[in-house]
Amino acid sequence: MMRNILFLIAFFWCFNALSQEEPIYTYRQKDSTLIITGKGTIQYLDVNKFKDKCVRVEIKEGIEGIQFFSFCDFKLMKEIKFPNSLRFVGKNSFVNCTSLESVAIPPKVKLLVGSFTNCDNLKNITFPDTIGVELRTFNNCRNLKRLSFKYLSIFANCHLEKCVSIEAIEVSDSTCPYKTKDGVLYRDDRVIIYPYAKKDKSYRFPDSIRMIEMLKNPYVEKIYVPDDIRTIYLHPCENLKVIRSENKIFYEKSDEGIKMDSLVIQVTRHGRPLR
Repeated sequence: MMRNILFLIAFFWCFNALSQEEPIYTYRQKDSTLIITGKGTIQYLDVNKFKDKCVRVEIKEGIEGIQFFSFCDFKLMKEIKFPNSLRFVGKNSFVNCTSLESVAIPPKVKLLVGSFTNCDNLKNITFPDTIGVELRTFNNCRNLKRLSFKYLSIFANCHLEKCVSIEAIEVSDSTCPYKTKDGVLYRDDRVIIYPYAKKDKSYRFPDSIRMIEMLKNPYVEKIYVPDDIRTIYLHPCENLKVIRSENKIFYEKSDEGIKMDSLVIQVTRHGRPLR
């Protein structure tokens, strides 16, 4: 008898301990706010039922992760508050959150692929001192104008596709492997991002640059590059007239047609060279 009682006590103790690790979801109707408390990881199946009525989300301390697609299609959500305990934001967690206007990313968070894709009204993002950005994290964020980092640890193939309003990218820590000049993002001898909405009609790349990986901009007309530039992956730039160094013309568009150095210029569309 005593053994059975002890077993039941142990069982309920373990059950309560485990249940305390799960997030708790409370919807406050008066201001359309979803409050998430407890510990563990936010799950898509638990949170998805709130997507058509939630305007604000408050995630309290203790929550460590957000599962992939958790807040997908939360089209009414304008604001979300993250806790410092958060460690990862899963793949496509906030895709199609078209009313979300600003986000403050807490320290030690890893943003996974496509975290904020298609957030049309996202204008302001505050990053911690050190952050890494993965593929498609901010694709189709059409109102995003500026990205400012202190220390950028990784920028993994994040081309900011269709971020048509972005004017500048900034990295302030001089010890970071990623550098910026006049809003353009570099690493080593390569251009990583030339912003879509950078309004300069001409731009001169530093002498150290050997490869321009991405350029798609409706404003630029003239580009100046080093003599020993190796490769330019040129995306369609409707007003671009010339790419040249001090001693050579690599690309020239005139009434007679287009001339280009095919050993240097690789014209691309949708990220792939045209053969």
